[in-house]
Amino acid sequence: MSGGVSQLESLLPRESLLWIFAAQLVVLLPHSAHLPLWLLGGWCLAVYWRLEVFRGRREMPGRMVKLLAVSLALAGLVLTYRRWFALEPMVALLAVSFTLKNIELVSRRDALLSLLLAYFLAATLFVFEQTIPYALYGILCVVIITAALIAQQGLGSARPGRALGLSAKLLAQAMPVMLVLFVVVPRLGPLWAVPQNSNSASTGISDSMSPGDLSELSKSAKPALRISFDGPVPPPEQRYWRGLVYTHFDGRSWSEPGADRGGLYWGRSGQGNRGHGRSLRGEDTDASERPLPAVGPRYRYQVIQEPSNSPWLFALARPHSETRGVRETGDDTLVYKTPVASRLAYDVRSWPRDNTGSDRLDALERRSHLQLPAQGNPRARAWARARRDEGLSAEAISDALLNLYNRRFTYTLRPPTLGGDSVDEFLFATREGFCEHFASSYVFTMRAAGVPARVVAGYQGGEWVEQEEYLLVRQYDAHAWAEIWLPARGWVRVDPTAAVAPERIRDGLQSAAADEFMQDSLVPLHKFAFVSRLRLQWDMVNYRWYKTVVSFDSERQQGLLRRILGEVSPLRMALFIGLPMLLALLCLFVWLKLSSRGPALPTSSRLYLRFCQRMAGAGLARNPGETPGDYARRIERELPRLGPMAARITSAYEKAAYGDDEQAEKQLRRLLRTFWPLRLARGTLRHTDSPTEGQSVGQ
Repeated sequence: MSGGVSQLESLLPRESLLWIFAAQLVVLLPHSAHLPLWLLGGWCLAVYWRLEVFRGRREMPGRMVKLLAVSLALAGLVLTYRRWFALEPMVALLAVSFTLKNIELVSRRDALLSLLLAYFLAATLFVFEQTIPYALYGILCVVIITAALIAQQGLGSARPGRALGLSAKLLAQAMPVMLVLFVVVPRLGPLWAVPQNSNSASTGISDSMSPGDLSELSKSAKPALRISFDGPVPPPEQRYWRGLVYTHFDGRSWSEPGADRGGLYWGRSGQGNRGHGRSLRGEDTDASERPLPAVGPRYRYQVIQEPSNSPWLFALARPHSETRGVRETGDDTLVYKTPVASRLAYDVRSWPRDNTGSDRLDALERRSHLQLPAQGNPRARAWARARRDEGLSAEAISDALLNLYNRRFTYTLRPPTLGGDSVDEFLFATREGFCEHFASSYVFTMRAAGVPARVVAGYQGGEWVEQEEYLLVRQYDAHAWAEIWLPARGWVRVDPTAAVAPERIRDGLQSAAADEFMQDSLVPLHKFAFVSRLRLQWDMVNYRWYKTVVSFDSERQQGLLRRILGEVSPLRMALFIGLPMLLALLCLFVWLKLSSRGPALPTSSRLYLRFCQRMAGAGLARNPGETPGDYARRIERELPRLGPMAARITSAYEKAAYGDDEQAEKQLRRLLRTFWPLRLARGTLRHTDSPTEGQSVGQ
């Protein structure tokens, strides 16, 4: 290799390169969950090439090779992502630049630039997740990146113990400043918003419902909602967390017109639009503009919703939210302005009721809620026509159908597979099903009888966590029920599942289907009480973490400052920030004064000075300018009893001080523990100068 490259190599020794690669790997590993795997493979290839250059087996890549690498990386990004203005491709672009920097990593300046990029890439971890494990891993990333920066300083700074120790000290010193800034810096919203990839996998309620969909969710114990109340808590039979309303039936699946085309519920004007109802019927009235009831809300609560990559939110009936980005819809639900890609907290007030007579059902909406396929399920249609021909009212037809469910049907998490006429097969053949089977067949039959009806999907129930006072709703609490339109009462909630398994509504899924609950789990953890307690404790920790740290917005910040200061004023804020800073500066000044007395001596020199002080106490002080070797020989001449020990101490000191021998430093410390020259000179310790004892002390 050329002399120029060799000179550059001297700026980046092997230890420095390894530290840089370690920092890069630690940062890239968690991103492999949402970034293409070929990017991690490209990083491995770039690192391999750079190590080969260090060994002298290859040369640094030329301009054409660099251009080819950049072109291949950009082509990979274009083929991987359909749109560029989204979070994942932007992070991937940062990771690509971070990776390609390795093929021209030749100077200390390149190393510093690469590590600064590593800091930025580590910060993007919290855009995807803000959980406790990610926070701990982010701290680990910062420690290792800072240690890699320290390792670039030379003079033994690349030693793992020294680099990591100094990095931890620096971050520990910065921690108080970080906490003060976290509390006092104004909590501003983002200057711009970058959408996340909505095509990524999602969990929870879907924008359509087919037989078996919700029963799949019954296999998951993952949290879906955490709800804390400001005031009374609704009883179990009223905990219907509605999220989606399905009005269209194609013979197999229920869906929401408009939702099946990507779930875009946010109009250009920023108003919440749902797939049916007034917003898509040509009217401009926004649901959030409807007058609120004069009577105060029955429930006030905050919902913390887990990521679902869907825009719909969950709340009790008749919800109203003033959280930024949340809108109400014409069918009594809430939606968010973008798909929920990370935990979202929103405040809600609700006036829940089983019915409402305040709305009217126009002709277009009536047709929408009576829609059925032209053909299919003839027996269910015939049963509905027979009840209507008997002159029964809508309430009587509903009661007859619910009585049929109550007498002949079974609630199960493992329903049989249904064919083309799914409603007929369920009502007149299998008669075993989950909540979506009951809701779907009920709404179909009521529509066939001429009663407007719709399917509502969401969650029902939840586990009350007494220690933290919040309601934990899991994925297996997913539920579907029905609503029918009665002219005198409006939309009325009817839950056919309650007619078959009332314990499902009152006590939850585990009580209603104890024998089948989580049966597909490899290890039935729910059957072990201590495991359930541990999972609940961990969920409480996550809840407290989100409430305290992640959701620390401007409102919570103002509340905390008012509790600390009493009144948030410029003077009190200046004192709150200035006094700790003055105290820190004073401590720094005192430390500088103390340290200015002279540089701290190495450990070996301090130990040897202790030896000299003890010898001076025995009457034989060291002369100015006298070398340790001359001093040891003089001790041997004037105090023969102390000579062997003095020679061993001097030898250990010279090895530790001039040879950087850690074992010699430990030996010097052990020798001084038993070296008391006053006692040795008076002969109080026998055999101290014997070879056997001297050897045992030195080993």
